[in-house]
Amino acid sequence: MTETELITNFVNQYSKPFTVDTAVMLTGIAKDAATPILKELEKQKRIKRIYEKPEVIYVRNNRYNTSLCATNDKWNLNLSQANELLNLLEKGRYTSLRDIATEIGRSRQWVYIYLEALASIECIDLRGYVYVVVSRKNLPNLGTKITKGILGQLRSLNRLGGHRDLRDNPKKSDKQKRTASTRTFLFLM
Repeated sequence: MTETELITNFVNQYSKPFTVDTAVMLTGIAKDAATPILKELEKQKRIKRIYEKPEVIYVRNNRYNTSLCATNDKWNLNLSQANELLNLLEKGRYTSLRDIATEIGRSRQWVYIYLEALASIECIDLRGYVYVVVSRKNLPNLGTKITKGILGQLRSLNRLGGHRDLRDNPKKSDKQKRTASTRTFLFLM
């Protein structure tokens, strides 16, 4: 068998992610010969890179779906679908999950899971019982931190006439400044 055939057979049969060193070790081919063959297979779209640093990791092209998503129990939270939901919230004034679900064409459970995930990373808030988009800067963290029941907490805050302070640097009131300086002063004595 030629070196190209050995590497091709290895790629077709090896179902885990692999490095050049793994391919070299399992096929017995020199690293200098295996690297250009793997690059050629990548150009032919038979393998793809899933990681670059500190070394390149390859997988078969049809083996892993590398779409950006995070998992929450049994849910895969997809960034493109979250963006779709955020775009919808920016266009209208939605006060209920039912309205959002009928407008986006998804189930109420799907809407609830996504709203809960987005509220947990401070992308959305409930102001005047209307879901509003606050920021998209934390969107890449979707699904990494999910606070169960956060939508109920936001509704409770609305009943009290308030909402979360999601500013980057919330300003302290004069009383808080005096208290902080007094504490510092007492600490220094």
